[in-house]
Amino acid sequence: MVRLSEDNIEEFIRKNKSKFEVYPPPDKHMDRFFLKLNYHIKHMISIVPYLIRVAIITAIIFSVSVIVWNNYIRKDRYEITLGKKITLVIERVKTEKNN
Repeated sequence: MVRLSEDNIEEFIRKNKSKFEVYPPPDKHMDRFFLKLNYHIKHMISIVPYLIRVAIITAIIFSVSVIVWNNYIRKDRYEITLGKKITLVIERVKTEKNN
């Protein structure tokens, strides 16, 4: 059996160009073509639910890892944060203005 490559097919089409114009395609050719095309489209569409599941699982794992890191692993979790420092400064400025 001869392995066909793109060059071989192109050469065959160029040599037999007149035959392609005269002979119609065989019966049911278009039906088979659309069946194959439909199969490939369904195959690609059937992957989508799995991709959605993977995305959801990835988001859950990411969220849990951030929570665990923030509450248990982070070394400076007991130190004062920048947000707390800012609120303390704002409260101090307010109390100084009132006095």
